[in-house]
Amino acid sequence: MIRLNYFLRRHPNLSLEEFQEHWLEEHAVLLTGHASALRVRRYVQAHTLPDDPSGEMMRQLYGTEGEPYDGVEELWWKSPQDLAAALETPEGQRGAEELLEDERRFVDFSRSCLWFCVDMPQINPAGEIVAKEGTTLLKGFYVIHLHPDLPVEDAEFHWLTCHGPLARQYGQFLPYQRYIQVRAVEGPVAAAWRTARGGMEEFPRMGNAEIWADRRELASVAGPEVEEAFQVLVEDISYFADARRSTAFVAKEHVIVDKKIIVPPLPKPVC
Repeated sequence: MIRLNYFLRRHPNLSLEEFQEHWLEEHAVLLTGHASALRVRRYVQAHTLPDDPSGEMMRQLYGTEGEPYDGVEELWWKSPQDLAAALETPEGQRGAEELLEDERRFVDFSRSCLWFCVDMPQINPAGEIVAKEGTTLLKGFYVIHLHPDLPVEDAEFHWLTCHGPLARQYGQFLPYQRYIQVRAVEGPVAAAWRTARGGMEEFPRMGNAEIWADRRELASVAGPEVEEAFQVLVEDISYFADARRSTAFVAKEHVIVDKKIIVPPLPKPVC
């Protein structure tokens, strides 16, 4: 499985409402029309809630100072090879070009960024958990910028082998229904897509964290166990992340394309 996370900020001549309306009502329709040619298995738009008190609570808890994004576009493919094969076809190339042309109408590329990634679930119960409109569920994002004193390999190793287990250890006390580490992976397609969009914002080389939580639980969570859990986890984050440059916000999800991601023929390891 391979996934694209595209963190978007709107074109300066658009309000947030205009940006999100074009993205959902026009761009989503365009992408859906090209989904088969591009072999997209799943497509989700996460629309930021800029004034939601839960987002401000996250920023205060984790001490982040980076400006929130206006939304996140998420696309999944069965494998990197499947995506590459789609982009070699005339239909896939035409779809990618038309989508990029439409992005120019509502995205500020200089303040947006994208990367390919893989999911590393840490708290991940069975069943669907989606922060849909009309529910009390929220999806939270933490875009990680590295601690200035750490090489990316060391920071990533600590994130995966220490912070992930810590989250699982304290999971019963956290108000999170799901927590996924979204690990960035580089490749020629990601670099080419950033180049095609001009001078994009700095690429955060580790990736991002994603949590799903019920607004009611966030508002009522309390107790010494909870305080200890957050104290330990926030302290650990300070070892590998630069909170001043990192970004946290909450959003609602719009699931546009939803197919099984891994289907026959199964992808094989690349030797």
